[in-house]
Amino acid sequence: MGGNAVSQSESQKLSFQAMVFTACLFPFYILAATLTNSAAILTDLLATSFDLTALTACWLVLRLAHGANTGKYAYGLGKLENLAELMIAVLQSVLVIIAGTRAISRIIQPEGVSGAELGLFVTAAAVIGNVILNRKALRLAAETRSPVLAAQARVHLVSAISSGAVFIVTVVTSIFNDVYWIFYLDPMASFVVIGFMIYNILAMLSNSVASLLDQAIDEAGQLRILRVLTSHFDDFAELGEIRTRQFGGKMFVELHLGFEDGWTMAHTRGVVAELVEAVRKEFAAAGDDVEVAVVLIPGTGAAV
Repeated sequence: MGGNAVSQSESQKLSFQAMVFTACLFPFYILAATLTNSAAILTDLLATSFDLTALTACWLVLRLAHGANTGKYAYGLGKLENLAELMIAVLQSVLVIIAGTRAISRIIQPEGVSGAELGLFVTAAAVIGNVILNRKALRLAAETRSPVLAAQARVHLVSAISSGAVFIVTVVTSIFNDVYWIFYLDPMASFVVIGFMIYNILAMLSNSVASLLDQAIDEAGQLRILRVLTSHFDDFAELGEIRTRQFGGKMFVELHLGFEDGWTMAHTRGVVAELVEAVRKEFAAAGDDVEVAVVLIPGTGAAV
């Protein structure tokens, strides 16, 4: 429990740091986009506005989830995390349309890039900061199995690659500003950033929608459950349904079992406790955390 609490505290701290870093960078992005006629830098500005919204949502959700009363939210706040991820994907779709419209207009009427000095500085800073934050978010996402932190790591990776592409293209277009065909590199870089944004949207939609539908545990998890039930075959009289679901980085297993009528309640409870612990250990060996519940099949059970 102590290690988990530390991971949760670190998750909140990382999300706050990422939010502050992006918020500090954002005004410089606005100024850089204002001083230059670069479509790529404008697209990177729009992507950064998405980053700021996404990271703020990550921090708020993690703060709410980690401060929630576990008695009131017995199954956690995984749904809230997935809803936040879904809303972020919708917002980014709007930004893609805006950035795409600007990039297309620059292809129709190409121009040389000028006044991009500040843009170079800002995009370089964005690359370095996002690479560092991505590595931290990946580590914590693996420890906490949080979809919000996984989405945050993805945001940092996409931002680092996008800003890196914008930086390289802006350097080239600024140096070879007299070569006409070089003008097309600026809107092409914008489309590269848009492509990463679309990838991010699809990844978020796929993850959030699947989680909101309460998908079942994968086949590997199902096999772990069957392995435990097989090894404890003599501990129950009847096997009914095996229901599983996962959302918000959490897994839940519900076993419908029948027991001998002549068993005492104390004996039945002891067997149930052993089964529950065995399933938890099986999942823990694979690095997964699972909640297990046993439901008594009607018509069977212990004598009180």
